Order: sequence, then structure tokens, then C-alpha cells
Amino acid sequence: MLKNRVTNLMHINSPSMATLDTVSEYQRVFINDAIGEVDKNLFKAKRTKTLKLKLESLEYIWNILEVEFNTYNISKYKAVIIEEEFVASLDWYYDSTHTGVVVNLSSSSVNGCWHYIQDIENRLLEYIIKDKSVSYTILQHENGELQETNYQDVIDVAFNPLAVPFIEDVDAYIEAFLDAKAPVLILQGAAGTGKTTFVKQILKTMQVNKRDELQVTYSFDENVFYSSEFYKQLIFDDYDVQVYEDINQVLYKNQEDELDPINKFLSVTDGFISKYKKIIITTNIESKSQLNPALLRPGRCFDVLEFRNLEGVEIDNLCDSCAQDLILQTESISLSEFFAKKDGMKHSSMISNRVGF
Repeated sequence: MLKNRVTNLMHINSPSMATLDTVSEYQRVFINDAIGEVDKNLFKAKRTKTLKLKLESLEYIWNILEVEFNTYNISKYKAVIIEEEFVASLDWYYDSTHTGVVVNLSSSSVNGCWHYIQDIENRLLEYIIKDKSVSYTILQHENGELQETNYQDVIDVAFNPLAVPFIEDVDAYIEAFLDAKAPVLILQGAAGTGKTTFVKQILKTMQVNKRDELQVTYSFDENVFYSSEFYKQLIFDDYDVQVYEDINQVLYKNQEDELDPINKFLSVTDGFISKYKKIIITTNIESKSQLNPALLRPGRCFDVLEFRNLEGVEIDNLCDSCAQDLILQTESISLSEFFAKKDGMKHSSMISNRVGF
């Protein structure tokens, strides 16, 4: 079963948003009256999507949906769509700038869920707000099930090219990756060397280039690669980029079985993923030679970019750029250590303790 949880970073003034796992008894009366005793298979797959709408009246939406679907008002902020193929719970929220609806939908298949949510979205298309925000779908694998958390955000990262002196031209490198047919970029290096910040800069560039919302599938849990629902999601989801952070075990080259999770993942992405959809992987694996060679195949992998500590004059250049009063008596330092020292300048006019490797 595919579980869904919704986290929205905007202020929500409506009552608590319930998923179809916790449909009220009042709602169940409507469901049972409309389609009889609910078949458990109908609730086998679940999906959630948040739509931002430009509507002055909440009631207006029901008129739109009732033309096409069996829609039942539960309250001013809640409604249920009941069809033979799916059941959807709609929960409204609003703030000072817009109205929105969270669609919690169940059907017998992941493919069906995506199709029916898309159908609902198409009915509301002319009212949907398209902006420069980023829509994240975070995937985790817990208790044998794939769990999904959705939220929206705006990328606000102050990126300094001097933090990655091993990239000659950061903007040109990112544009080359986004234009390349090879979809996979691997960022390799120890923790704290700037991989995540560079990922944010790539997403920020993609966000600027898109006319509307950037769709990101994100996971820090490599156990998702062992979930069959995960591969269905890759095929049917509408996203621009997949980001997998701190992925290690599934990437090692000694896993050459065709059923190995990374080989299965690559097989699916090769067969169904458009060249315009990108895959970014960060890993702490020390050497490129340790990576599964299937990842590195020409036409599949754009690059394996090694991140490392700043050294010597590179440290001086970054200090001159953003921390002129910072004095570091060290020959090597990670970005995380550098900015920790920079942030601590307000407590000390000079930092002289040596930084370890």
C-alpha cells in the first residue's frame, strides 16, 4: 500500500487535512451509499496533490467538479468525489494571496491514481496558479511501504563559485548538464564539502528556466530502491528532476546482478524517462572506481564530479570574497567548517585554532 502524508509550508486555516486512511464515518456513509460496500482494492494505491488556485469563492469549485464527477459536500472546507474507479477527498485551505485544495485520492493502482488526479487537475486548469515555486515529493521506505510527503518551497541559496574552485565555470557546467542527453550527474565527496549546496544551485537554475512550478522527486533513503511502488512512481509521476542524497550501498560496483536495485533503477529510467528529466545523486563513496559501472555508461552519466576540501590559496580567495576578517591557520578546510568559522566571527575577532582533516 502506498501511504501519503502532506506537509504544506503555507499557513493553513482550514480544519486538519485527513487522508483517506482516516475518512470520517460521515464520509463513509456517502461512499457506501454511492458504490456500496467499499472494495479494499479501491484503496490499494493512494496519491496526494496540492493545487494552488485563483478563486474568490470556495463554492464555485463544487459547481465545476459536479459537472464531471459525483461530488458530495461534507462541509464548507471539505468534499468527497466518489466514482466506481476512485474516491477522492478534497480539503480546502486559503491564505492572503490564494485559495488551494489538497486532493487525497485512492484507486486500485498507482497508474490509476495519477490518471484520476490529472483528470481533476485538468478540470481546474484555468484556475491553477503557475509560479516559480518548487514542489517536492519526498520518498521514504518504512515498514515495507513507500511513504510520500509533499510540500512547496522557493529555493533561496546564496551560491559562491569560489566555494567550488574545481569547477572552472559553474553556470556553464550546470547549463551543459541540463542540455545534455545523459541524465545522470553524480556528486562524490565527503560530508560538508558542498554537494547539497551545489544541488540547490542546479535546482535554482532549473527553477529560473521553467515557466511554472519545478517538480522535484527527492529521497535520502536508499531503501526506496527496493520498493516496487517506487518504480511505478518513476514511470507515472510528472517531475523534472530526481535527487537522491547520501546514497552509498546501492551504488557499489560489486552488485552486478540484473535484479540489483541500481540496475533495475537504471533500466526503468533508460526506458521511460525523458532526456529532459535529470537525475542527481550525491554519495560519500571515496573513489569513482568503486561505483557500479552501469552508472557510468556513456550516454547515461553526464559526469562524476568530485567534491573536496578547499586548500591553500582557495581558502584565501573565499575569505577575500565573503569573510575578509576571518583568519584561518590551516592548509585544508571543508565548506561546512569554513562557514561555521565565518558564522562564529561575531564571538571572536580572530580564529587561530587549527582545523583538522
